[in-house]
Amino acid sequence: MDEIAQELIRLQNKYAQLALNNWYTSSLFTLNWWILVFSFIIPWIIFFIVLDRKRSLQIWCFGLTVIIITSFADDLGGEIGAWIYPIKFVPFGLLAFPFDFCIIPVTFMLLYQYLIKWKSYIIALFITASIFSFIGEPISVLLGFVTYLKWRYLCSFVFYIITGIGSRLFIDKISQN
Repeated sequence: MDEIAQELIRLQNKYAQLALNNWYTSSLFTLNWWILVFSFIIPWIIFFIVLDRKRSLQIWCFGLTVIIITSFADDLGGEIGAWIYPIKFVPFGLLAFPFDFCIIPVTFMLLYQYLIKWKSYIIALFITASIFSFIGEPISVLLGFVTYLKWRYLCSFVFYIITGIGSRLFIDKISQN
């Protein structure tokens, strides 16, 4: 193994130790950690109550597509140093678990379920992206859930729009076949 690979392994091990220590001392059971817990549980409860069972497979596929996109983008952003999550739901991996696996996909699935026509879906998507990007994310920064290092809220707005449109196009396309 070359020197660079050995150094990467050493740094990854150091990061894992620091991340676990930070989680135990600064995240676990704090008020913000409990907010993350409830942010994960409550939207799913609402979703299961209102889910259109006749279209559930299509809606779930749409949600899975959103989860894949958001979790990959979130991991990439963390890897390139665009942001960090000082308070985490779990100490390792799944950087923004309640956001990537709950708040964003559940909201997008509800838009997909209730807004069948493209025009109403796009309008609601723009409103949702605005709320997430220009209200939700600044609150998340203020509360210390995320720290943006090389990221702007406008980039998030564009990301949410592309994710919502791309996911719907993909599911609509495979649903036709």
